[in-house]
Amino acid sequence: MQTLQKLEIATSFFWLEVFLDAVIIASFTVILVRYLVKTDRLQIRQDLNVESMLLRTGLIAMGVESMLMLTFPLISLSPSTLTTMVSDALFYSLITTLLIHYLLLKPTNPVLLNKPSLIDRILALRGFLLFLYLASLSLFLLLLLNVYQQQQLNYTTQAVAAEQPQLARIRNSLNDQISKAALDTLILARQENLQALFNGDSAAHSRLAKDYLSLASVKPVYEQIRFIDKRGIEQIRVDQGSLEPVVIGAENLQDKHNRYYFTDSFKLSSGQVYISPMDLNIEKGHIELPFKPIVRTASPVFDQQGNKRGVIIINLNASALFTQLKGDAQNTAGELMLLNENGYWMFGRERDAAWAFMFPEYKDRTIEKYYPGIWQKIAGNDQGAFLSPYGYFIFDTVAAGRTSAASPELKKQAAEMHWPEWKLISLASPQNLSIPYSNILPHLIMFFFLTVIVTGTGTVMYFRIQQKNLIAQQQIEHLAHHDMLTGLNNRNIFIQMLELQLAQSRRSKEPLALLYMDLDNFKPINDQHGHEAGDYVLKQFAARLKQILRESDTLARLGGDEFAAILPSYGNKRQLEIIARRIIDATEKPVSYRDQQLQIGISIGIAIHFQGLPLESLLHEADQAMYEAKRAQKNSYCFAAEPQEQQLA
Repeated sequence: MQTLQKLEIATSFFWLEVFLDAVIIASFTVILVRYLVKTDRLQIRQDLNVESMLLRTGLIAMGVESMLMLTFPLISLSPSTLTTMVSDALFYSLITTLLIHYLLLKPTNPVLLNKPSLIDRILALRGFLLFLYLASLSLFLLLLLNVYQQQQLNYTTQAVAAEQPQLARIRNSLNDQISKAALDTLILARQENLQALFNGDSAAHSRLAKDYLSLASVKPVYEQIRFIDKRGIEQIRVDQGSLEPVVIGAENLQDKHNRYYFTDSFKLSSGQVYISPMDLNIEKGHIELPFKPIVRTASPVFDQQGNKRGVIIINLNASALFTQLKGDAQNTAGELMLLNENGYWMFGRERDAAWAFMFPEYKDRTIEKYYPGIWQKIAGNDQGAFLSPYGYFIFDTVAAGRTSAASPELKKQAAEMHWPEWKLISLASPQNLSIPYSNILPHLIMFFFLTVIVTGTGTVMYFRIQQKNLIAQQQIEHLAHHDMLTGLNNRNIFIQMLELQLAQSRRSKEPLALLYMDLDNFKPINDQHGHEAGDYVLKQFAARLKQILRESDTLARLGGDEFAAILPSYGNKRQLEIIARRIIDATEKPVSYRDQQLQIGISIGIAIHFQGLPLESLLHEADQAMYEAKRAQKNSYCFAAEPQEQQLA
């Protein structure tokens, strides 16, 4: 199995792997069974030859292994795992051994059975065809299910692969907007009006405010544009108003010296840009309502002497980014989420976990709480996809301010400037990923039921043909062993049955009686009334005999008007006399034929098999006794003489 796995043919032709595995296993099984039969360790059934037995062994082995190989993938077991291989070996050995033992091998204690009747043979044929039909359908159904599962898996894999470029497009779009804000921050940090303000130009303050207003008007996503001096006090601030950007008066300017974005950005060197983590805007110590997600880009400002004079900060309103994310979510197969570097939701799970890090009482609501063990797989990689108990996690890294998340140099630079990294995640269930492919399932179901109908019809037709053949064969066998006129056993089968009964009598040491009967006055009926009348009389006589004798007795027409009956375990001589008298009484009753009463008689010879009497002489003794009865008095019976040694005893 592992060798076949290394061939890597299951990806597109998994059924070929199943077939090759089943053929190899079946070949080894046939070789082993042939060796055991050749060394007399196994005895095959008497009705099978070695070649037929080996062929059936191979078919059984191949069918069992194919069923197992097609079943394991349906219960999510990989054929390459050790557990699966051990399970396959155990189930294969058990099922194959039982089937070969009960279907092909000779039983340890053979039991002599009577030849099956026509009904038994038809029932056996029906049972075999039903078993073969259901087994074939099961194998076909397993094959279809595996085809569907394999194709569904391939489609899901393709859908997961297609999700990655979609996330990359969203990542690039987010990065592009943040990068533009970072570039604008650098431009503002190098303005001549800002240097003029440092040099004491009183009008520079007004010009800077107008520049910030113009920029805010052109880019409404810039929630705030500020210049904060080195003490952390806002000197110039433009906010997006309800209708247009506005310059905040001096009385409303705030002290931001203790805010993380000011302290972190103030440490940077000239030309460096700080990009803050995304959080909710806070005004006067409180979270602004409704929630306003903000990303801040900042850069330190230096005067011409190289002294650090403050920072330029642009508040990028991420609400527009989230609006874009909501639109992009319509094009993704899974649930789109954006998480910060600590595993907190910023986009997604708005009802219970979004922005939980902004509230002390909800600090535990990270992705690890809702999806245990997932964050460790995502945090350490820039991008990837994996299947979990919760579905497929497809993720990418939004490295703020840079277009490539994989470059080591950019990573180092981002770490120095405290640039954040966010995880863009799409959580998709396998069912959602394979929804387009699920349309093929009704077609497979229809194909299966059509196959059931066609093969079922063919099986029924084949059964009927074989049933007619069995009936015809039974009729041929019946004609070969029975009298065509009366339906009784003919002479040939009667002789064989007599030999079997004599052998059984010798083993059981029980007596056996033979009645030899010949009709009296039968020839005149043929001469006077025709052969049709004679045939009718013979059939009526045979019917009367059947009513008198037991089912265990063997009755036959030996030819002409001669009949014979084998009576095993008859009881005693008195019982034989009673039976003979009943036959005579039944024969004396006239036979009505075309308003005429036909009268016949019968002569009966009775021979009893005793121990020591030669088997060949029983029929002869009964025949002689019948002639004695016919000579002495017609319509009577006579016993054959007992052996001399019996008489002396």
